[in-house]
Amino acid sequence: MTAAARVPLADHRADAIALLAPLLRAQLRRLGPASAGRIAADDRHARVDVPACDNSQMDGFAVRAADLGAAGEEVELPVGPMIAAGDAPSALPPGTARPIMTGAPVPEGADLVVPIEEAVVGGFAAARVTLRPAAVEPGRFVRRRGSDIARRDTVLRAGDALTPARIAHLASAGVCDVAVVEPVRTVVLSTGSEVADPAQALPAGGAYDANGPGLAAALAAAGADVIAVGRVPDDPRALLDLLAEHARAGAELVVTSGGVSAGAVEVVRLAAELPGVSLAFPTVAMQPGGPQGIGTVTIDGHRLAWLAFPGNPVSALVSCELFARPALEAPPRLRLRLPVRLADPAVPEPSPAALAQYRRGFVMASGAVRLVGGPSSHLLGALATANALVVVPEGVDAIRDGDVLETILLT
Repeated sequence: MTAAARVPLADHRADAIALLAPLLRAQLRRLGPASAGRIAADDRHARVDVPACDNSQMDGFAVRAADLGAAGEEVELPVGPMIAAGDAPSALPPGTARPIMTGAPVPEGADLVVPIEEAVVGGFAAARVTLRPAAVEPGRFVRRRGSDIARRDTVLRAGDALTPARIAHLASAGVCDVAVVEPVRTVVLSTGSEVADPAQALPAGGAYDANGPGLAAALAAAGADVIAVGRVPDDPRALLDLLAEHARAGAELVVTSGGVSAGAVEVVRLAAELPGVSLAFPTVAMQPGGPQGIGTVTIDGHRLAWLAFPGNPVSALVSCELFARPALEAPPRLRLRLPVRLADPAVPEPSPAALAQYRRGFVMASGAVRLVGGPSSHLLGALATANALVVVPEGVDAIRDGDVLETILLT
């Protein structure tokens, strides 16, 4: 296939998103530990103001600024009843101070809190207290009603991940239930007669299966429910028979690796010639991961979406990152434009100008990113030590030290 016939990466990503869109169902879930990491399917709004009333940021005394002198001046005031967190709102008579605990409602009439550390004589239980406030401006140590979120404000948007902080924020806003995207039931299959189980002795000419465990982990991290991980030899009929078993068990998506290139024994391409299989095999303008497969297989009335990735392990994992992850509506990765540092600043790194190249990188504390390993798609060790992908766009034929490139953070 010529460079002109290559499919733009964005187009193939859009096709993957469209393929999986019917599988992304929403279900109402109770907010709690089981919802952590899930993806919101719709928006949620605060039921209350947070805080629900003006409350104290400190243990101290609720007072009126008008009853105080200048900052640093001592003032003696009679002490009223204590206000604890959870007490009903109350009032502060002029010319008095009321002990108030952190989180307690600021009484009507009070406009600041003097912390207990600024009481020089007397305390919470005393009849009178002498205060020496460090500052006397109204609002000091008062958390205003609605200062975190106002009632009816949006506290969650569709596509947001339910992080621990978001779960806590939703709970504080009175949200109990959240509609989340249900995980797609996914089967991961490594194809090729050479692929061996890592638990067994490696046969002559074989290679241990890295794609199965790696893709399963990547898909699970993207929100899929990986129900099976397996291997299949270069036998298209055996591949479909295995898919039939998983389809009957409730699988909705199959992700395969290998069998999509231009060789004589490409099991996924051969399987595409069998009844019930509808697969296209575009070559995407990217490196690694150019050969791709996408489509469906229908077996005994069960229809599975099918994403077929290349067999080289880096190609498979980069394909999963760029296509499966957005199609599963996983939260987008953080992307930064960072300067690149080369091992030898005087020697540029070549890049195919007709392709978007994704190089393994490591973002350093300095804010620069260094390339890890070479571009070859079998160098899985480099990807294992990388924490980013450096994007070299089409039209660029070399990376030079100091070039500022888009960098996708993987962690």
